[in-house]
Amino acid sequence: MTSRERFIAASLRRKPDKVPVAPYHGNFGATLMGIPISIYNTNADRMAGAHIRTWEILHSDVVVAQSDNYYIAQGFGCVINQPFDTTPNLVKPAVMTLDEIGKLKVPDPYKDGRMYVYLDAVHKLRDHFGNEVAVRGPGTGPFSLASYLMGGTEEFLIEIALCESKQDREKEEKLMELMEISSEGLIAFLKALLEAGSDVIQAGDSLASLSMISPSIYEKYVFPFEKKLFTEMTPRAHAKNAVTLLHICGDTRKILPLMAQTGADILEIDSKVNMAEAKKLVEGHVALMGNLDPTSVLYLGTPDLIRKTAEECMRSCAALDGGFILGSGCEVVPKTPVENMKALIDVARNFAG
Repeated sequence: MTSRERFIAASLRRKPDKVPVAPYHGNFGATLMGIPISIYNTNADRMAGAHIRTWEILHSDVVVAQSDNYYIAQGFGCVINQPFDTTPNLVKPAVMTLDEIGKLKVPDPYKDGRMYVYLDAVHKLRDHFGNEVAVRGPGTGPFSLASYLMGGTEEFLIEIALCESKQDREKEEKLMELMEISSEGLIAFLKALLEAGSDVIQAGDSLASLSMISPSIYEKYVFPFEKKLFTEMTPRAHAKNAVTLLHICGDTRKILPLMAQTGADILEIDSKVNMAEAKKLVEGHVALMGNLDPTSVLYLGTPDLIRKTAEECMRSCAALDGGFILGSGCEVVPKTPVENMKALIDVARNFAG
C-alpha cells in the first residue's frame, strides 16, 4: 500500500498493511525549516515547501498544511495581530453583538481572508505527492469559528451562559443564526479544500472542549452543526476517495458517543482520553486517531518513551485490524526534537501487533 492508501483504508475501518502514522505537525514543519510563522501562514509556496522537506526527513503517511485558526474568520471581517514567529491572535471580531449578526456574509474561500493560502498549499502538495502520500488541510470547527466572529471567545461563551440561565429564546435564535452562518462559512471553505486535493476534510473545534463548555451545551449548540457539516461533506469526500475528521481538545469521554454520530469518518482523540476507553465509547462507528501527548511525550520525552507509549496505544486499539491511525493528541509542539518524531514514525512502521 502507498501511504495514502494505508491512511484511507484505516480511516474507513478497513485493514491496512501497516499502522498509518499522521501527527498533526503544521507549524512544526515551519520551525524545522526555519520559516517564521508570519511568512509560513501567508505564503503557499513556503508552506508547501516546508512540508515537502519535512516529509523527506520523516516519511509520515500524511502531510499537513496547517498553522492557525483565523484564515476563515478574516474572510468574515475579523482583524488579527500577526507576530513575526508565532501564531496570530484575534484583535477585533467581525461583529460585536448578536444584533449585528445579520451583517455577516459567507466569504469567498478563493479570495477572502487567508483561505486561498491554504488552498494553494494543499494543491501544491497534491501535485508534488500525487497519490503516494495523503494531504491534510485545516478546518476550524463551527463553534470555534462562531466565537471569533462575534465578540471573541469570552463574550461568546458569556452570551450562551446568559441565554441558558435566563431561557432567552430571542437570544437563542440569534446564537443559532450565528452558528448557522459559521457552519456555512466552514462548509464553503471545505468544499474548496476538497477540490484543491485534500484527503482530509476536518473540523477542529477546540472551543467545544469540555474544559470550556458542558455536555449539554455541546449537545444543543455544537452537535447539530457538526452533524450538518459532516452530513454535507462526508459523501462529497467519499466521492473523491477522501475522508472526514472531527477533533475536539481535552477529555471528551462524556460526548464521544455524540461525536461518533456526527458522520465524521475519524475522531482525532486528545491525549487526555484513554484510547481503549474511547474505542469502547464509539462502539466501532468511527475510526480513531491519536493520541500521544504533544508536550510530555513527543516534546519532552525520549524516543524510548515514545515507542513504549505508541505501542501501548496501538495495542489497545487493535491497530492492525483497521480503524486506527497513530498520531499526536493535538498539534505537535513546533520545536519537538526530530529524533522523537522519527521514533513515532518508526514504531508504526515496525509494529507487529
